[in-house]
Amino acid sequence: MLNDDLTILSKIEAGSARGMLAIDFETAQETYKKGRAAPRCATGSDIIDSLIGGGIEPGRLYLFYGNQESGVDILMHMILVNGLFPPEIGGLGGKAVYLNCGNYKYERTMIHSEFLCGLIRAAGFDPDEMLNRIYAVFAFSEEQEERALDEIQKLLQADPSIRLVAVHNIAKLFTAREGTPNRDTAERIVRLQRIIHDIWRICMERNVAFVASCRPAKSKGSRIPPPEGGRYLSHRATIIVYLEKKSGGGVSAHLIKHPSCAPKSARLIIGGEGLGRVTLPFRSLLKDEIGRLRRTYREALLDLKRRKAFDSLVGVWSIELGAMSNASVPTVLENMLLTAAVDNRKEIEELIDKVEELSHKLKKIELKLEEIKR
Repeated sequence: MLNDDLTILSKIEAGSARGMLAIDFETAQETYKKGRAAPRCATGSDIIDSLIGGGIEPGRLYLFYGNQESGVDILMHMILVNGLFPPEIGGLGGKAVYLNCGNYKYERTMIHSEFLCGLIRAAGFDPDEMLNRIYAVFAFSEEQEERALDEIQKLLQADPSIRLVAVHNIAKLFTAREGTPNRDTAERIVRLQRIIHDIWRICMERNVAFVASCRPAKSKGSRIPPPEGGRYLSHRATIIVYLEKKSGGGVSAHLIKHPSCAPKSARLIIGGEGLGRVTLPFRSLLKDEIGRLRRTYREALLDLKRRKAFDSLVGVWSIELGAMSNASVPTVLENMLLTAAVDNRKEIEELIDKVEELSHKLKKIELKLEEIKR
């Protein structure tokens, strides 16, 4: 067997010498330069972009993890939107697939459409046009996340313009909730590993950026906890960043893993150069939503009385702005519907009181009529 291998090598060398076979080699430095020149997607924070080497690079798996207070949800939304923008302004210039994983029964987990629209408008683009470039997939159970994997594979195979896959809370459905027994942990983690591997594989084959988020796992005695979902996710991820809300204000971003950068940390200031600078006030979101409904909904109403009813609700929404901004309801429109329902109930109660009052007066009149007849 060794002699056969040597004979084959000798033939290759001889053919190469005669110009019949040419083998091109690329140095590590050339490969590194190509990687640096590749288009990158901005995360929405210059500090995080610098931390991870310039932004999100296609063909790699980026993992951002942290508690909800750390701003990781905001970061995922910013990356999703930035991936749609042209490369000259820090985007990937294509479409995106967004997978949101969460148990709707226990917590309201969904895409924040108003926040996305605010980011798109701030960049000078049309929200309707940009949102049509996002394939949104939702999974509320382990089985649905597995079926979502098949859907993502079909989308990537059918649409070559997809340049980003963003998976929100990739491990949540496969980890036990607090206060519930952690049954069949090994079997569930194996299922999660398959999802991670298959999304990673198809993204790498098509040079698509793969960005995922998750929560930190519980860890004793460790200053920086590992991400939840087992070791495979950490092994497969190319770049890992842990976001930590600091007690004194702001967020610390810790680079845990990178192929060419040493671990390091950076501080983000909420409300300044950091994750909080793009958060839009509820008043602005409400104004935008009312304006959109006036243009698209109110003008389409045929009944003038219904238009008048809509205008009266605008006044109610303006009066109850403080209550709506403090409500734990995920979207502006749902806040508006809640307030409209409360106002309708108030009107119904007032009408009930008036009917009861009229009924009481009518009974008195009936009694007097009976006395007169006698």
